[in-house]
Amino acid sequence: MSTATAATERVPAGTWAVDHAHSSATFAVRHAGLSIFRGSFKRLDATLEVGDDGAVLTGAVPVESIDVDDSDIRPHLFSPEFFDAERNPEVRFRSTDLAIAGDEIRLSGDLELAGATQAVVATGTVRGPIEVPGVGEKVALSLEATIDRTEFGMDWQMELPDGSPALANDVSLAVELELNKE
Repeated sequence: MSTATAATERVPAGTWAVDHAHSSATFAVRHAGLSIFRGSFKRLDATLEVGDDGAVLTGAVPVESIDVDDSDIRPHLFSPEFFDAERNPEVRFRSTDLAIAGDEIRLSGDLELAGATQAVVATGTVRGPIEVPGVGEKVALSLEATIDRTEFGMDWQMELPDGSPALANDVSLAVELELNKE
């Protein structure tokens, strides 16, 4: 486990499993230098293991669960130019360090995307734990990170008539996790 004494003080020891109905993973990238193209994944799995020696967050999303508003773009995202879904059916994450200070969280880890693994850092907030009647103890993590898609081999690009790129390299990732203590 990663070392993070503050994490074990804020989030009680044990296994915390994702509440699918109250969790999400989204991405956003600038398109044509103008607007933000957004997408999400319909399925998300995550587990937070908290022990005396720290905490580890793991997560995965199946690429096939990608949800975008343009059905013509979806097949392109599955192609080797982007997620390369046939050879890499999941996006995976495993933390290497998790630090909590008050309500703020800093999470470092390895993101496996389209056949490449890169170190990433996410920041955000932690809420809870709270007791929910009929459900049990819950904690929530809100995390954001920015990655360069080209570092994961997502090199597709098209030049616009003015010479600018059709798609930015920086992609914003946001994950909202509500976790139930098992």
